[in-house]
Amino acid sequence: MPVQSGILPQPSVHARFLVLRCRAADEAPARARLKKCLQHFDATRRRLQMQYADASLFSVAGFGPALWQQLAGTMPGGLRELQPLAGTFAMPASGGDLLLHIHGDRYDLCFALAQSFMAESGDLFEVLEEVAGFRYLDSRDLTGFIDGTENPQESQGRAEAALLGEEAGVYAHGSFVFAQRYVHQLDKWQRLSVDTQEQVIGRTKLESIELDDAVKPANAHIARTVIEEDGEELEIVRHSMPYGESAGEQGLFFIAYTKELSIIDRMLARMFGTSGDGSSDRLLNFVTPVGGAYFFAPPVALWNAIVAED
Repeated sequence: MPVQSGILPQPSVHARFLVLRCRAADEAPARARLKKCLQHFDATRRRLQMQYADASLFSVAGFGPALWQQLAGTMPGGLRELQPLAGTFAMPASGGDLLLHIHGDRYDLCFALAQSFMAESGDLFEVLEEVAGFRYLDSRDLTGFIDGTENPQESQGRAEAALLGEEAGVYAHGSFVFAQRYVHQLDKWQRLSVDTQEQVIGRTKLESIELDDAVKPANAHIARTVIEEDGEELEIVRHSMPYGESAGEQGLFFIAYTKELSIIDRMLARMFGTSGDGSSDRLLNFVTPVGGAYFFAPPVALWNAIVAED
């Protein structure tokens, strides 16, 4: 399947996320430099994959709407800038021109690939975010709850949720990407009893069993982020990972792939209290969003065509 390597595999042990703003992206010399940097990135990943075949190194490059328009001259239907929200809770939108999502089983190789790209690019980019993520215990968030339980597990299901279909033409097998960093207030969270934490999340903490609808609060995290239509859950593919320092900032880098950004729009509106039903996500009392942006990860054939252009 002609899809970028990092979208469909399950989340790895390590990840590195970079959100970058391209300086002078509206000028032809900067775009030419960018293409050379992306060629270098792809060649470096392939070299590291061959040299360390057991490390399962993957990557995705996603483009912000403005940069994609400048590079390709056309837009996939539905791609747009993320808009900030101001409901019960506020959600900022910081944007970005390029997202690099690197993941694998070795921290050093994720770092090496990112380091190589940034060294090649020189002063072409302003770094908006660079986050090193890691698998925590048995795939838990730092709140102690298993993350990504709602993810489709089989490759076919993940492809159906994440990738644009054949009707998208040259954009088929591409994916829309939502990236957003959350800072956790763990001292406040840890003062809650386990029973109260489970009411906030909507699942049991140890086994990750969803609470029965009769006892699950309407403002529980699961109740606000799981959306059903005609009895079917609208699925996305999450690759989120915890990050942080032992005595410093700690949180979650949320990243999700989807064939429809409208699904993310609906989830965010329900979380932040702008959906019109008078409710919001109780978890936002304990985690704070920092920025956020939408990107498009093109299919491999289109990636190659765009990057190879003079």
